[in-house]
Amino acid sequence: MTLFEYFQPWEFSPVFVVVWLCVFVFYTCAIINTQAVDKIAKFYWQAISFYLGLISIYVVSHTYVDYLSQYMFWVHRLQHLILHHLGPLLMVLGGMEMMRRGLPRWWPRWSKLPIFIKWPFESLYKFLQHPVIAPVLFVGLIYLWLIPSIHFAAMLSKQLYYLMNWSMLLDGLLFWWLVLGPDWKGEGKGFKTRLLMMLVVVIPQQLLGAYLTLSSTAIYDVYDVCGRAWPISPMSDQIYGGIITWIPASMMSVLGLVLVLRRRLNFQKREANESS
Repeated sequence: MTLFEYFQPWEFSPVFVVVWLCVFVFYTCAIINTQAVDKIAKFYWQAISFYLGLISIYVVSHTYVDYLSQYMFWVHRLQHLILHHLGPLLMVLGGMEMMRRGLPRWWPRWSKLPIFIKWPFESLYKFLQHPVIAPVLFVGLIYLWLIPSIHFAAMLSKQLYYLMNWSMLLDGLLFWWLVLGPDWKGEGKGFKTRLLMMLVVVIPQQLLGAYLTLSSTAIYDVYDVCGRAWPISPMSDQIYGGIITWIPASMMSVLGLVLVLRRRLNFQKREANESS
């Protein structure tokens, strides 16, 4: 296969393309409309982070990589590492909230919608963003979709497969938004909570990754049923997938912990400068 063929959509998804393009256009318009000259450097690095996250999500969701993820376990784990960890984290660090500035004038404003429309969504959002629910859901979804019987069904059903990937992506965006979104500037309120959240999600991922890597038997036989895209033994496939779940995924959570500490330190420095 040529490089171009690798980046062609394997299964064209109009919903994914429309959503992806809307996010790209709204963010780009927001960057263009930003007139603050003193913040150009900041937006430059934010834009790089955001676009890298957005492009990485596209690559694992709408190219030949998506095909490989359905026929090899380790590629599937790599896909979810990007959908759930890396991509959303980069987009949040890239100032995802700026997309609001790029919305067209005809786009309905949330504040002007009737209360009976807003209330169910706002209630669900508050529930999902609770500091206890969010980390449980973040780790719980990883475990849920790796339960052998559920994983088997998801890899054989197009609807379940899409549900699995969309749920991982949306949950990743919600979790990293809660931890490192603009609502928390680094002040004391929420610091310990975010610190604890990041510590809580590391250990379960390490345990799961270690279990997959060190298991003496092949757990996911769906890849034997469908056949693997590349010649690789079932145990090697599982070990590579386990290592991805064990080390890179948990390291992403450690990175989140470092970013929380960094924001806290930056806030303390600003306070010290203002008081001096």
